[in-house]
Amino acid sequence: MNFKLKSPHSKNESLIIFYSNLKNGQRFVYSTGERISPKLWDSLNQYPIKTKIRVDLLKCNAVRSQLERYIKTFREFESISHSLNESLTKEKIRSYFDQSFKNIRKKNNFYLIFDQFTDLNTRLGVWVPSTQSRYQTIKKDLINFDKINGPSSFNSIDMVWFASFKSYCEEIKRHSVNTFGRNLGLIKTFLNYALRDKYTLNDKFKLFKAKREVTNQVVLSKSEVLKLYHFDFTKNTKLEKVRDVFVFGCLTGMRYSDFKRVQRENIENGTITLREIKDKSKTLKIPLVALSRAILEKYNYKLPIISDQKFRNYIKEACKIVGFTDPVVKSSRIGNNVTNETFKKYERVSTHTARRSFITNMINAGVPNKVIMGITGHKSIVTFQNYYKPNEANTIRFMQNVWDSQLKIVS
Repeated sequence: MNFKLKSPHSKNESLIIFYSNLKNGQRFVYSTGERISPKLWDSLNQYPIKTKIRVDLLKCNAVRSQLERYIKTFREFESISHSLNESLTKEKIRSYFDQSFKNIRKKNNFYLIFDQFTDLNTRLGVWVPSTQSRYQTIKKDLINFDKINGPSSFNSIDMVWFASFKSYCEEIKRHSVNTFGRNLGLIKTFLNYALRDKYTLNDKFKLFKAKREVTNQVVLSKSEVLKLYHFDFTKNTKLEKVRDVFVFGCLTGMRYSDFKRVQRENIENGTITLREIKDKSKTLKIPLVALSRAILEKYNYKLPIISDQKFRNYIKEACKIVGFTDPVVKSSRIGNNVTNETFKKYERVSTHTARRSFITNMINAGVPNKVIMGITGHKSIVTFQNYYKPNEANTIRFMQNVWDSQLKIVS
């Protein structure tokens, strides 16, 4: 990367040219639009001279600052191309420079940029598979929305668009408040990417708001976890294995995507140490207890793992056989309409029930939140508290512990 003057012998200011020789033999040349007098230019170092004359110093510093932007932008594009395993070409660099310095964009295609965004995050390993799947579903929803309301574009994203999309999700897709809120958050992440990389200057999406609410999810109490663990499934090894893996989750608080990866080498001094798959910046450290260690030893430290869908189906079947058939009410809101559905408890058990059960049982046992969050990897207390589901018996016990054991009634 270097700079040169277009007219080095001119008596007037000369245009400054940025250029770089690429590995493919091409030479990228780009006009910076900056001008400087040849007498203020160091032709050897190809940069403005160092001077103590105030008026010249101000000019040189201003030009130097702008030229550094070109170096930074070139290195930035080099890094992006390397991460995507793409070769540098002068055409690609010119397009990127135009976007950065002239606000020139190729004719925008909303879904072309959407695919570019999802492909980038997938190839960089930023997303877990579930996030990839959600964005694919969102794209399908957007395309079907367009069939009714006309094509979406970056310029069309405003409050009218938002109101129409919200109505579509509620009335056609029957999305609950939480589903719509989650999807809107993902869409806004994409639009922030488009705004940051100058595919659009429209930031009206920042005004979009969606409510989220805590849903009535089931958990298994400590006694239910133990009942499930001790149930005799020896005649059904399929359910026995799924039961063991699920109980292991109830004893560690790990996500299914994490505890299914546990192996012997992840365990040292009775503690599991594992890099979290959802947030690779987190390293989980989870002490083993007698039951969780026994489950690992039973399978020689390699848990029997099956697909997520089969696991969900089989754990429901196991919980049904054990007798978790009490009625539970699922309350959901679509728009302003609240619906209540009654299910058998086993029907509401999923892979994530193990993590919720762990958190709830630990809190009910009086373990401080910070200790539990250190095990589960939660950073946000708000997100963490959404997992806690006190039952009626625990609520009564807490009230009695506070008042009946302390309060002296004066007659």
